[in-house]
Amino acid sequence: MSQMSERKAELLLLGLLTLAALVLRLWQLDTVPPGWRDDELINSLVISQKVLDGDWAVYYSDASGHEALYHALVAGMVSLFGFTTAGIRGVSVILGTLTVPLTYLVGRTFFNRMVGLTAALGLAFSFWSLMYSRTGIRHISVVFFTLPAFYFVWRGLAARERSEQNAKSNTWLLHFGLAGLFLGLNFYTYFASRGVPLILLALFVYLALFQRPLVKRSWEGFLLMGSVAAVLALPLIITLGQQPESEARVAELAVPLVEARQGNFEPLGEHITRTLSMFHSDGDDEWLYNIPFRPVFGPVGAMFFWLGVVIALWKSLVGIVGGRRVADWFNLWRLNQSQRPGKATYPFLLIWWLAGIAPGFISVPAASLGHTIIAQPAVYLLAALPVGVAFRAYHSRKAAAPENPTWYQQAAGSRWLFILAAVLLVGTIAVRDTADYFSEWPNRGMTRFLYRADIKNLTNYLERHPELTDFGATSLLAGPWDKKAFEIELERETAVRPRWYNPERAIMLAINVQPPLSFSGYPVVAVLHEDWYQPIPGETAGGYRLAEINRFFPLRLSPDKCFQNGLCWLAADYDREAQTLEMIWYVERPLTLPAERLISNPPPPGVYAGPRLSVFGQLVDDENNFLAGDDGLWVDIYSLHPGDAFLQQHRPLLSEGQQPAAALLGLYDPMTGDRVLTEDGRDHIRIAVDQ
Repeated sequence: MSQMSERKAELLLLGLLTLAALVLRLWQLDTVPPGWRDDELINSLVISQKVLDGDWAVYYSDASGHEALYHALVAGMVSLFGFTTAGIRGVSVILGTLTVPLTYLVGRTFFNRMVGLTAALGLAFSFWSLMYSRTGIRHISVVFFTLPAFYFVWRGLAARERSEQNAKSNTWLLHFGLAGLFLGLNFYTYFASRGVPLILLALFVYLALFQRPLVKRSWEGFLLMGSVAAVLALPLIITLGQQPESEARVAELAVPLVEARQGNFEPLGEHITRTLSMFHSDGDDEWLYNIPFRPVFGPVGAMFFWLGVVIALWKSLVGIVGGRRVADWFNLWRLNQSQRPGKATYPFLLIWWLAGIAPGFISVPAASLGHTIIAQPAVYLLAALPVGVAFRAYHSRKAAAPENPTWYQQAAGSRWLFILAAVLLVGTIAVRDTADYFSEWPNRGMTRFLYRADIKNLTNYLERHPELTDFGATSLLAGPWDKKAFEIELERETAVRPRWYNPERAIMLAINVQPPLSFSGYPVVAVLHEDWYQPIPGETAGGYRLAEINRFFPLRLSPDKCFQNGLCWLAADYDREAQTLEMIWYVERPLTLPAERLISNPPPPGVYAGPRLSVFGQLVDDENNFLAGDDGLWVDIYSLHPGDAFLQQHRPLLSEGQQPAAALLGLYDPMTGDRVLTEDGRDHIRIAVDQ
C-alpha cells in the first residue's frame, strides 16, 4: 500500500472511531444519566453563568474551587443551546468523543497502530469514559488536554532524531512548543492536571539516566515546553497565591495523607490496596460515578490489563539493561544509552499509569474514578499491549518471508491471534460496560435519587396533563436545585407553578385551587400529617403520586397578624405531649423578599449561602424567659403565590420540668439577623399556650 493510501486509510479509521465514540456519547443523552445532579447544575447555572455575565476569571472559588476553561466552553454551548441537555452536557460529549481518536494517535505513536486501535475502541465503550463524557462536569477535559501534550512530546523526540539528517529542520521544536501549549492549558481544566508536569518530569529524569544522548540532543525542546507551560500557568499561580482558601477541598479529600503525617498509615495502606484493586476486584463506591465497588474491567479485561502491566515492566527492564550483566545495574553510566525515544515508551506508560492513580492512594474515596482520571487512557493502552505484542509478532514473521518459505502459515496464525485477542478484549468491554452504563446504573434507586430522575418523571407527567398548573411538590429543599432541575426538564415556558416544600415539616393547605393538590411520596421520608393526603388512584409520576389535601382551614385575616413582607399568620397550636408547635401561614400579596441568588455548594469563601427568610418559634415562661426554640422555613418561599397557605411544624424541645406559658413567633432574615416587622410595627407575635 502506498504512503498516500495508508494516510487515507488512517484518516478513514480516525473518522470511524470518532463517529462511533460520538454515537455512544449522544445516544439517550437526555435519559442517561437519568436526570440532573447538583454538580452539573452548579457548574452551568452558577459558575458558567459568571462567564456569560462577563465575570471573567482564570479560577472561580465556587464549589471548593474550579479552574475556568471548562466553564468558559460550557458558557459558549449554553449561549447557543440554552440550559438544555446539549448546552450543559455538550462540552463533555465533544471532549470525551475526541479522547478516543487521541488515544489511538498516542497508542500508534508509542507502540503500533493495533495498540492504538484496541485501546481507543476499549475507551469508546468504557463505562469510565462514558460516565465522564456524558455529564456536565469538568473531569473529562483534563484527559483531552493531557493526550495531545504527551503525543507532541513524542513527536518532538522522534522529529529531533530525524533532524540529524536535516540540520535546517526545526520541526521538533514546534512539537515541543505545542506540547507546552496543551500542558499550559491543561492547568485550567481540573486540579488533577497538576500531576501531568510531574509525569513529564519523571520522563526527563528517566531519559537523563538511561538515554543521555537523547536528552543532550533534545533538552532545548523540554526547556521550551516547560517555559510555554509556565507562562500560560502564571495567571493561575498568581490567583491561587492570592486566595489559597479557595482550594479547601483538596485538603478535605487528603484524609489518608493527613493520617499518615500523624503516624497512622493504616488508611494510606488501605487506599493503596483498594486503588490497585480497582482494575479487577474493587472500585469507586460512589453512586454518582459508578455502580459501587464495580471494578474497571471484568475478568477478561483484567487479565489483559495486568498482562499488559507485566509486558510494560519487562520491556522497561530490557530497555534499561539491554543484554548486559546484572552487575551493570550498579553503574548507571554503563546502562543502555539508546538514542531512540521508542525505548522509553514502556516505562513512560507505567509512570503515566502510576502517577495517574496516585491521587486514589491519598484521597477519599479510595479508587475514585474521578481523582484517577488522568490514568484513564494509560489503563486502556496497558490492556491493549498484549494485542500489540501479537500484532508485532505477525509483522516480524511477515518481514522474514525471503528467508523463511513457511512464513505465510506462521504469520497467518499470528494474525488470527492478535485479531482474536483484540475482538475478545474490546468485545467483553463493550458488552459489559454498555449494559452496566445504559441499563444497570441509571435504574438503580440511589442513582435515580442523586440524579433527580423522579423530577424528570414529574415533568413528563405534566407534559401529558397541561391542565395541571398549580400544585405542591415535595422536596428536601437542599438548596434550589430540585426547582432548577424541574425548570430545565420542562424545557419550555409554561403556566406551571409548583410550590416546593419539605414534607417532613410542612404541608401546602391552599394553592389557588380547591381542593389543593400535591405531588408527594418522594423522597421517601417520614411525612407530616400523612393522613391528610388523599391519593388520586392511578395518578403517579415516578416516585411521586398526585394527592388531594383533605383539610380545610378558613382564612380569617386581621391586620395585626400580617407582616410587612406580605406573609400573614393565621393560627398556631402547641402540643405539650409531642412538644410540637404548628403554625399556619398565608400569602396575602406578592411577597417582598431579597433577590433570589444561585450560590454554589459549597459557597465561595466568605459568601453567605443560607436562606433569606426564616420563621422562629420560641417557648417562654410567665416572665418571658426563653425556654426552647426551633427556627426554620420548610417551604421554598420564592415559589409561593398570593392565596397560598401552608402549615409547618416546629419542634422546640423543653428540658424536664419546664412549663411554657406562651409561644413567640415571627420572621427574620438569617443572613442579617434583622426581624421582619408586623404591619403594626411589632417584631413578633405572642400566643398564650393552654395549660
